[in-house]
Amino acid sequence: MSISDLDQELEILTCDDKPLWDTWLSMFHFPTLTVADELGLFSLLDKKPATAEEVATNLSLGSRATEALLGVMTSLGYLVQFNGKFHLTEVSQNFLLPDSPYYWGGILHFIRDSPLSHSALLEAFRNDRPGIYGEEDVWETHEADQEKARAFIRHMHSQSLTPALGTALRGDFSGVKRLLDVGGCSGAFCFALARRYPEMHCTILELPTISEIAKEYIVEAELSDRVDTYVGDFFQEPFPSGYDAILFSNIFHDWGWEKCLHLAKQSFEALPSGGRIYISEILLGDGKDNPPIATSFSMFLFWATEGKQYTANEFNQLLQEAGFEEISIVQTHVYYSLVSARKP
Repeated sequence: MSISDLDQELEILTCDDKPLWDTWLSMFHFPTLTVADELGLFSLLDKKPATAEEVATNLSLGSRATEALLGVMTSLGYLVQFNGKFHLTEVSQNFLLPDSPYYWGGILHFIRDSPLSHSALLEAFRNDRPGIYGEEDVWETHEADQEKARAFIRHMHSQSLTPALGTALRGDFSGVKRLLDVGGCSGAFCFALARRYPEMHCTILELPTISEIAKEYIVEAELSDRVDTYVGDFFQEPFPSGYDAILFSNIFHDWGWEKCLHLAKQSFEALPSGGRIYISEILLGDGKDNPPIATSFSMFLFWATEGKQYTANEFNQLLQEAGFEEISIVQTHVYYSLVSARKP
Protein backbone atom coordinates (compact mmCIF):
# COMPACT_ATOMS: atom_id res chain seq x y z
CA MET A 1 0.00 0.00 0.00
CA SER A 2 1.44 3.36 -1.04
CA ILE A 3 1.56 6.44 1.18
CA SER A 4 -1.23 8.03 -0.84
CA ASP A 5 -3.35 4.88 -0.49
CA LEU A 6 -2.68 4.89 3.24
CA ASP A 7 -3.69 8.54 3.49
CA GLN A 8 -6.90 7.74 1.66
CA GLU A 9 -7.55 4.79 3.97
CA LEU A 10 -7.05 6.94 7.06
CA GLU A 11 -9.45 9.54 5.73
CA ILE A 12 -12.23 6.97 6.05
CA LEU A 13 -11.72 6.97 9.83
CA THR A 14 -13.38 9.86 11.63
CA CYS A 15 -11.93 8.99 15.05
CA ASP A 16 -9.59 6.54 16.72
CA ASP A 17 -10.58 3.37 18.58
CA LYS A 18 -9.25 4.36 22.00
CA PRO A 19 -12.58 3.72 23.85
CA LEU A 20 -12.62 0.15 22.53
CA TRP A 21 -9.07 -0.49 23.68
CA ASP A 22 -9.85 1.00 27.10
CA THR A 23 -13.04 -1.06 27.47
CA TRP A 24 -11.54 -4.31 26.22
CA LEU A 25 -8.50 -4.32 28.44
CA SER A 26 -10.33 -2.98 31.49
CA MET A 27 -11.76 -6.51 31.81
CA PHE A 28 -8.45 -7.50 33.41
CA HIS A 29 -8.42 -4.79 36.08
CA PHE A 30 -10.74 -6.27 38.70
CA PRO A 31 -9.63 -9.92 38.35
CA THR A 32 -6.02 -8.78 38.64
CA LEU A 33 -6.93 -6.93 41.83
CA THR A 34 -8.64 -10.00 43.33
CA VAL A 35 -5.65 -12.16 42.36
CA ALA A 36 -3.24 -9.71 43.97
CA ASP A 37 -5.39 -9.78 47.10
CA GLU A 38 -5.52 -13.58 47.22
CA LEU A 39 -1.78 -13.93 46.58
CA GLY A 40 -1.07 -11.60 49.51
CA LEU A 41 0.74 -8.94 47.45
CA PHE A 42 -0.47 -6.02 49.54
CA SER A 43 0.30 -7.68 52.87
CA LEU A 44 3.78 -8.53 51.56
CA LEU A 45 4.53 -4.94 50.56
CA ASP A 46 3.05 -3.66 53.81
CA LYS A 47 5.88 -5.41 55.66
CA LYS A 48 8.44 -3.61 53.51
CA PRO A 49 8.78 -2.38 49.92
CA ALA A 50 10.24 -4.93 47.53
CA THR A 51 11.78 -5.26 44.08
CA ALA A 52 10.04 -7.28 41.38
CA GLU A 53 12.52 -10.10 41.98
CA GLU A 54 11.75 -10.12 45.72
CA VAL A 55 8.01 -10.13 45.02
CA ALA A 56 8.43 -13.06 42.62
CA THR A 57 10.42 -15.04 45.19
CA ASN A 58 8.05 -14.35 48.08
CA LEU A 59 4.88 -15.11 46.09
CA SER A 60 6.41 -18.03 44.15
CA LEU A 61 5.68 -16.39 40.79
CA GLY A 62 7.57 -16.34 37.52
CA SER A 63 9.20 -13.12 36.36
CA ARG A 64 6.72 -12.57 33.51
CA ALA A 65 3.71 -13.05 35.80
CA THR A 66 5.23 -10.73 38.39
CA GLU A 67 5.92 -8.03 35.81
CA ALA A 68 2.33 -8.20 34.57
CA LEU A 69 0.86 -8.16 38.09
CA LEU A 70 2.98 -5.27 39.34
CA GLY A 71 2.50 -3.35 36.11
CA VAL A 72 -1.31 -3.40 36.29
CA MET A 73 -1.47 -2.69 40.02
CA THR A 74 0.96 0.23 39.68
CA SER A 75 -0.71 1.74 36.61
CA LEU A 76 -4.07 1.65 38.42
CA GLY A 77 -2.68 3.49 41.44
CA TYR A 78 -2.49 0.69 44.01
CA LEU A 79 1.32 0.62 44.02
CA VAL A 80 4.08 3.11 43.29
CA GLN A 81 7.63 2.29 42.20
CA PHE A 82 10.53 4.19 43.74
CA ASN A 83 14.22 3.35 43.37
CA GLY A 84 13.36 -0.03 41.91
CA LYS A 85 11.10 -1.05 44.77
CA PHE A 86 7.32 -1.25 44.87
CA HIS A 87 5.46 0.52 47.70
CA LEU A 88 1.80 0.59 48.73
CA THR A 89 -0.15 3.76 47.97
CA GLU A 90 -2.51 5.28 50.53
CA VAL A 91 -5.46 3.62 48.78
CA SER A 92 -3.94 0.18 49.28
CA GLN A 93 -2.94 0.93 52.86
CA ASN A 94 -6.49 1.95 53.72
CA PHE A 95 -8.57 -0.51 51.71
CA LEU A 96 -6.50 -3.54 50.65
CA LEU A 97 -4.87 -4.75 53.86
CA PRO A 98 -6.87 -7.52 55.59
CA ASP A 99 -6.28 -6.04 59.04
CA SER A 100 -7.57 -2.60 58.04
CA PRO A 101 -11.05 -1.75 59.37
CA TYR A 102 -11.83 -0.48 55.84
CA TYR A 103 -10.64 -3.60 53.99
CA TRP A 104 -12.54 -4.15 50.72
CA GLY A 105 -12.21 -7.91 51.10
CA GLY A 106 -15.97 -8.40 51.28
CA ILE A 107 -16.42 -6.99 47.77
CA LEU A 108 -13.32 -8.65 46.34
CA HIS A 109 -14.29 -12.09 47.60
CA PHE A 110 -18.00 -11.82 46.76
CA ILE A 111 -17.41 -10.85 43.13
CA ARG A 112 -14.47 -13.25 42.85
CA ASP A 113 -16.80 -16.10 43.81
CA SER A 114 -19.71 -14.85 41.65
CA PRO A 115 -17.95 -13.55 38.53
CA LEU A 116 -19.84 -11.85 35.72
CA SER A 117 -19.64 -13.56 32.33
CA HIS A 118 -20.86 -12.61 28.88
CA SER A 119 -23.31 -15.52 28.81
CA ALA A 120 -24.74 -14.70 32.26
CA LEU A 121 -25.27 -11.04 31.36
CA LEU A 122 -26.78 -11.94 27.99
CA GLU A 123 -29.20 -14.34 29.68
CA ALA A 124 -30.19 -11.64 32.18
CA PHE A 125 -30.89 -9.25 29.30
CA ARG A 126 -32.97 -11.77 27.39
CA ASN A 127 -34.94 -12.85 30.45
CA ASP A 128 -35.09 -9.33 31.94
CA ARG A 129 -34.31 -10.65 35.40
CA PRO A 130 -31.32 -10.87 37.78
CA GLY A 131 -28.77 -13.55 37.03
CA ILE A 132 -26.18 -13.37 39.80
CA TYR A 133 -27.39 -16.64 41.35
CA GLY A 134 -28.75 -18.16 38.14
CA GLU A 135 -32.39 -19.15 38.59
CA GLU A 136 -32.42 -18.43 42.33
CA ASP A 137 -33.89 -15.25 43.83
CA VAL A 138 -31.20 -13.12 45.48
CA TRP A 139 -33.01 -12.40 48.76
CA GLU A 140 -34.56 -15.87 49.16
CA THR A 141 -31.11 -17.35 48.60
CA HIS A 142 -29.64 -15.28 51.42
CA GLU A 143 -32.39 -16.35 53.82
CA ALA A 144 -31.97 -20.04 52.94
CA ASP A 145 -28.16 -20.18 52.69
CA GLN A 146 -26.37 -18.61 55.64
CA GLU A 147 -22.94 -18.83 54.03
CA LYS A 148 -24.13 -16.87 51.01
CA ALA A 149 -25.82 -14.45 53.38
CA ARG A 150 -22.55 -13.93 55.25
CA ALA A 151 -20.64 -13.39 52.00
CA PHE A 152 -23.24 -10.85 50.88
CA ILE A 153 -23.11 -8.99 54.20
CA ARG A 154 -19.31 -8.85 54.05
CA HIS A 155 -19.67 -7.43 50.53
CA MET A 156 -22.17 -4.79 51.63
CA HIS A 157 -20.17 -3.93 54.75
CA SER A 158 -17.05 -3.23 52.67
CA GLN A 159 -19.11 -1.20 50.21
CA SER A 160 -20.85 0.81 52.93
CA LEU A 161 -18.06 1.81 55.31
CA THR A 162 -16.81 4.98 53.62
CA PRO A 163 -20.22 6.17 52.33
CA ALA A 164 -21.50 5.69 55.88
CA LEU A 165 -18.73 7.88 57.28
CA GLY A 166 -19.47 10.52 54.66
CA THR A 167 -23.17 10.41 55.49
CA ALA A 168 -22.52 10.83 59.22
CA LEU A 169 -20.11 13.73 58.63
CA ARG A 170 -21.98 15.65 55.92
CA GLY A 171 -25.63 14.70 56.36
CA ASP A 172 -27.90 16.66 58.69
CA PHE A 173 -29.28 14.35 61.38
CA SER A 174 -29.58 17.01 64.05
CA GLY A 175 -32.45 16.33 66.42
CA VAL A 176 -32.82 12.67 65.44
CA LYS A 177 -33.18 10.52 68.55
CA ARG A 178 -34.38 7.20 67.13
CA LEU A 179 -33.49 6.06 63.62
CA LEU A 180 -34.79 2.99 61.76
CA ASP A 181 -32.30 1.65 59.20
CA VAL A 182 -34.48 -0.33 56.76
CA GLY A 183 -32.54 -3.20 55.22
CA GLY A 184 -29.50 -2.01 57.15
CA CYS A 185 -27.53 -5.24 56.60
CA SER A 186 -24.36 -5.16 58.78
CA GLY A 187 -25.30 -1.85 60.38
CA ALA A 188 -22.40 0.13 58.91
CA PHE A 189 -24.51 3.31 58.60
CA CYS A 190 -25.90 2.86 62.12
CA PHE A 191 -22.40 2.54 63.55
CA ALA A 192 -21.17 5.72 61.87
CA LEU A 193 -24.26 7.68 62.89
CA ALA A 194 -24.24 6.41 66.48
CA ARG A 195 -20.63 7.48 66.88
CA ARG A 196 -21.26 10.88 65.31
CA TYR A 197 -24.47 11.55 67.28
CA PRO A 198 -24.16 10.27 70.88
CA GLU A 199 -27.86 10.94 71.56
CA MET A 200 -29.05 8.77 68.66
CA HIS A 201 -30.32 5.19 68.98
CA CYS A 202 -30.44 3.09 65.79
CA THR A 203 -32.41 -0.03 64.85
CA ILE A 204 -31.60 -2.30 61.90
CA LEU A 205 -34.74 -3.72 60.26
CA GLU A 206 -33.80 -6.95 58.51
CA LEU A 207 -34.97 -10.44 57.59
CA PRO A 208 -34.30 -13.16 60.21
CA THR A 209 -31.03 -14.60 58.85
CA ILE A 210 -29.47 -11.21 58.11
CA SER A 211 -30.66 -9.87 61.46
CA GLU A 212 -28.86 -12.64 63.36
CA ILE A 213 -25.63 -11.98 61.50
CA ALA A 214 -26.02 -8.21 62.02
CA LYS A 215 -26.03 -8.81 65.78
CA GLU A 216 -22.46 -10.11 65.47
CA TYR A 217 -21.39 -6.91 63.74
CA ILE A 218 -23.07 -4.84 66.47
CA VAL A 219 -21.15 -6.71 69.18
CA GLU A 220 -17.88 -6.32 67.25
CA ALA A 221 -18.54 -2.59 66.92
CA GLU A 222 -19.12 -2.40 70.70
CA LEU A 223 -22.42 -0.59 70.15
CA SER A 224 -24.93 -3.01 71.67
CA ASP A 225 -26.26 -0.22 73.89
CA ARG A 226 -26.88 2.10 70.92
CA VAL A 227 -27.82 -0.21 68.03
CA ASP A 228 -30.28 -3.10 67.96
CA THR A 229 -32.20 -5.15 65.39
CA TYR A 230 -35.86 -5.61 64.46
CA VAL A 231 -36.91 -8.66 62.46
CA GLY A 232 -39.36 -7.97 59.67
CA ASP A 233 -40.08 -8.03 55.95
CA PHE A 234 -40.34 -4.42 54.81
CA PHE A 235 -42.61 -5.32 51.92
CA GLN A 236 -45.01 -7.47 53.92
CA GLU A 237 -45.32 -5.63 57.24
CA PRO A 238 -45.76 -2.00 58.32
CA PHE A 239 -42.66 -0.30 59.67
CA PRO A 240 -42.48 -0.18 63.48
CA SER A 241 -43.49 3.12 65.06
CA GLY A 242 -41.57 5.24 67.55
CA TYR A 243 -38.84 6.46 65.17
CA ASP A 244 -38.33 10.06 64.12
CA ALA A 245 -36.14 9.16 61.12
CA ILE A 246 -36.03 6.32 58.61
CA LEU A 247 -32.90 5.56 56.58
CA PHE A 248 -32.48 3.59 53.35
CA SER A 249 -28.86 3.02 52.32
CA ASN A 250 -28.42 1.18 49.00
CA ILE A 251 -32.01 -0.07 49.22
CA PHE A 252 -34.08 1.89 46.69
CA HIS A 253 -31.68 0.92 43.93
CA ASP A 254 -32.60 -2.76 44.43
CA TRP A 255 -36.20 -2.25 43.33
CA GLY A 256 -38.42 -0.85 40.60
CA TRP A 257 -40.47 2.32 40.84
CA GLU A 258 -43.64 0.87 42.40
CA LYS A 259 -41.77 -0.90 45.17
CA CYS A 260 -39.70 2.21 45.90
CA LEU A 261 -42.92 4.23 46.08
CA HIS A 262 -44.32 1.63 48.48
CA LEU A 263 -41.26 2.05 50.73
CA ALA A 264 -41.60 5.84 50.66
CA LYS A 265 -45.30 5.66 51.54
CA GLN A 266 -44.63 3.12 54.31
CA SER A 267 -42.08 5.54 55.73
CA PHE A 268 -44.52 8.43 55.55
CA GLU A 269 -47.13 6.41 57.45
CA ALA A 270 -44.69 5.31 60.15
CA LEU A 271 -43.07 8.69 60.80
CA PRO A 272 -44.52 11.37 63.08
CA SER A 273 -45.10 14.91 61.83
CA GLY A 274 -41.67 16.48 61.37
CA GLY A 275 -40.03 13.07 60.95
CA ARG A 276 -37.47 12.65 58.20
CA ILE A 277 -36.66 10.10 55.52
CA TYR A 278 -33.04 9.67 54.36
CA ILE A 279 -31.93 7.87 51.20
CA SER A 280 -28.25 7.24 50.49
CA GLU A 281 -27.56 6.43 46.83
CA ILE A 282 -25.28 7.06 43.87
CA LEU A 283 -27.31 9.35 41.60
CA LEU A 284 -27.65 9.07 37.84
CA GLY A 285 -27.50 12.27 35.81
CA ASP A 286 -30.80 13.56 34.47
CA GLY A 287 -30.13 11.97 31.07
CA LYS A 288 -29.42 8.59 32.74
CA ASP A 289 -26.21 8.35 30.71
CA ASN A 290 -23.65 9.62 33.24
CA PRO A 291 -21.54 9.55 35.34
CA PRO A 292 -19.84 6.28 34.32
CA ILE A 293 -19.80 4.92 37.90
CA ALA A 294 -23.58 5.33 38.17
CA THR A 295 -24.36 3.82 34.76
CA SER A 296 -22.02 0.91 35.51
CA PHE A 297 -23.59 0.42 38.94
CA SER A 298 -26.98 0.34 37.23
CA MET A 299 -25.67 -2.46 35.02
CA PHE A 300 -24.50 -4.36 38.10
CA LEU A 301 -27.93 -3.91 39.67
CA PHE A 302 -29.61 -5.15 36.49
CA TRP A 303 -27.53 -8.31 36.80
CA ALA A 304 -27.99 -8.72 40.57
CA THR A 305 -31.41 -7.26 41.53
CA GLU A 306 -34.72 -5.91 40.24
CA GLY A 307 -33.49 -2.33 40.45
CA LYS A 308 -31.35 0.44 39.00
CA GLN A 309 -29.81 3.76 39.99
CA TYR A 310 -32.19 6.74 40.07
CA THR A 311 -31.81 10.41 39.23
CA ALA A 312 -32.26 13.32 41.64
CA ASN A 313 -35.43 14.32 39.78
CA GLU A 314 -36.84 10.82 40.18
CA PHE A 315 -36.26 10.91 43.92
CA ASN A 316 -37.92 14.31 44.09
CA GLN A 317 -40.94 12.98 42.23
CA LEU A 318 -41.13 9.82 44.31
CA LEU A 319 -40.90 11.57 47.68
CA GLN A 320 -43.39 14.26 46.71
CA GLU A 321 -45.85 11.59 45.59
CA ALA A 322 -45.48 9.91 48.97
CA GLY A 323 -46.31 13.21 50.70
CA PHE A 324 -42.89 14.45 51.83
CA GLU A 325 -41.76 18.08 51.72
CA GLU A 326 -38.51 20.06 52.06
CA ILE A 327 -36.56 17.65 49.88
CA SER A 328 -32.80 18.26 49.86
CA ILE A 329 -29.76 16.53 48.41
CA VAL A 330 -26.18 16.76 49.65
CA GLN A 331 -23.10 14.97 48.33
CA THR A 332 -21.66 12.89 51.15
CA HIS A 333 -18.96 10.75 49.55
CA VAL A 334 -16.91 10.71 46.35
CA TYR A 335 -19.86 9.08 44.56
CA TYR A 336 -22.74 9.02 47.07
CA SER A 337 -25.42 11.58 47.86
CA LEU A 338 -27.95 11.78 50.69
CA VAL A 339 -31.53 12.60 49.74
CA SER A 340 -33.64 13.74 52.68
CA ALA A 341 -37.18 15.02 53.16
CA ARG A 342 -39.61 15.91 55.98
CA LYS A 343 -43.12 14.74 56.75
CA PRO A 344 -45.31 17.84 57.28
